[in-house]
This record gives sequence, C-alpha cells and structure tokens, in this order.
Amino acid sequence: MHNEQGIQAEQVRLTGRANIICILKILEHYSDEDHILGMHEIIDHMRDDFGLKVDRRTVYSAIAALNTDKLGYDISCYDENGKGYYLRSRLFEPSEVRLLTDAVYSLHYITNKQTSDMVDKIQSTLSINYRSSYKHLFSVNTERKTENRTVFYNIDVLEEAISEGKKVMFAYMRYGLDKRLHPRREEEYVVNPYSMVCDNQNYYLICIKEGKSNISYYRIDLMKDIKITDDQIDVKPSEADLMSTKKIVYAYAGKQEDIVLRCDNSVIGGVIDKFGTDIRITACDENRFDVRLRAVPTGVLYWTMQYLSKVEIISPKSMREEAIKLIKTNKYEV
Repeated sequence: MHNEQGIQAEQVRLTGRANIICILKILEHYSDEDHILGMHEIIDHMRDDFGLKVDRRTVYSAIAALNTDKLGYDISCYDENGKGYYLRSRLFEPSEVRLLTDAVYSLHYITNKQTSDMVDKIQSTLSINYRSSYKHLFSVNTERKTENRTVFYNIDVLEEAISEGKKVMFAYMRYGLDKRLHPRREEEYVVNPYSMVCDNQNYYLICIKEGKSNISYYRIDLMKDIKITDDQIDVKPSEADLMSTKKIVYAYAGKQEDIVLRCDNSVIGGVIDKFGTDIRITACDENRFDVRLRAVPTGVLYWTMQYLSKVEIISPKSMREEAIKLIKTNKYEV
C-alpha cells in the first residue's frame, strides 16, 4: 500500500514538472508583448499541442513556479497587464536575433544548409509572431558559401585536440578552375594546434607546422579528413608567440614590425575598422594623419593596396619597396 502511494506521489510530481515545461514552451512559442495569451488559450494549447488536460489552478501553479527566483523566468501576468500572460524576457532580444541572423548569413565558411539550420535555431528563441517578421532576411552571397560540409565537425575535432594538447593532421584544399576543392598536395599536413580565430570573414586555425617554430594560419573550411594524432604537441603554448596573433591582418603570419602609414583623413574609418584603437594617430596637416602600429607587414601591405591613392607606406623601408614593386608590376601596364 505504501509502495503504491509512493508511486502515485511520484507520478503527480512528474506530471507537475511536465505541466511546467509545457506551459513554458507555450509561452516561448506563442506569447510576446504584442500577443498576450489568455487563460483559455493556454489551456487550449496544452490540449492541442501536448494532449494534456489542465485546469486554471494548474496554470496558475506552473506560472508561479516559473516566476520564482529559483527558475528565473520573467512572465507578465494578468494582475499586471489586465489581459493574460506572456514571456517578458528571452535568451535574445529581437534586435540581437536580427544581428546574429545577419552575421550567420555573412559567414561564407559554412554551407547554405548549415546557414539555414543555424538561422532557424537562433530565430526559435523568438515567439512565432516575431519570427515571421524576419522572413525577408536572406544571404546576399549564397554563391560564396563553402561546399565543405565538415566545418562544424572540424571545429569540434580541433577543439578536442587543443584541449588535449595533441597534434592534428589533415588534407588542405584549394579551389581549381572547375570551382571544386582539390588537395594542395598529396601528403597530409601535421600541425600543433593552439586556437581558432575569425578574421576577414574567414575562420582560421592558429598553429605551428610540425618541425617548425613560426605561427601559421589555415582556413578551417579548407580542411578535410582531419584527425587527432597520438602525438603530443612539440611546442607548448607558453613557448609559441601567440601574442602576435592579436595583430593579424588577412591571416598573414610572420614577425611583427613597427609600421608607419600616412593616410588621408577620409580613410580613418577603414583604419579603425581594421586595426582597432590600440594605435597611435598623429595629424600631419589638415588633410592627412600618420598611424603607427605594430603588425606583420605582409598583411598590412595588402590592406593598403585597396587605398592606393589615399594611404602611403612610410616605414619600414622594405615594406615600402615591396609596395612600389607591386605597383610597377600591375597588369594594366601603367
């Protein structure tokens, strides 16, 4: 008899928990400030969506439990708004969902299918009413999306390897004239992995090649057949010059140098966007300024090419000479 009572009590507790979860799902899916659910609507959704028959007391009890500090949900109730119930705070605000949706659409290192799946997950944090207002958003460059479907798998494997301090090996790909990915070489790459970073809309692995000492960058969307080896990394993170990765430009590795650029005032926004605010800016005259920074010259050199008439390399001398060489060997013969 006591055993049966215990079983019944446990069933009541489980039912109560199920009611709380289901009512939370209903509030998440259907309610917002502009779409407040009445008591009858919640009861109807419990029946239609979950096949559960509940009364007012059950709904009152579940919402009261959700509104406690222990569970931490912020639900506006009838006593407050005079209409019914809605979930007032969510994981993401609508403006945050818009920002994240746009960001995912812009990532060309994930496939169109993965983009669609991620957008659906992000937008599922909104009510069904707000989701409809985001249907007009779309990716403007679907043709730039990668064909490599293993990007998320690669990230998981690399994260595991980095945590365990083990080397990884992989085939590194490049596009051919057929617009398909092909291996760069027959033998696989073996590297010591340290971290991953997003730069210039690409996602890179920061690593050191086996037997080398300099930092290298490999695009994660161009890796295939990635595997964790049994070998521990050769160069410990404390021995690698990982601080240099904070100033990468276009993922060019190498030794950082002191660089001076003379720029027209019109490009100050581009300078801040690319190099941040940890730079020295000095006005030359009313139209130009000098910017001093420390970075790998190669990446900065190629960045300056897009501002050819507005940015001049002052130093180092070798970087300035390389820029002059590039300009003289242009394909327009001018």
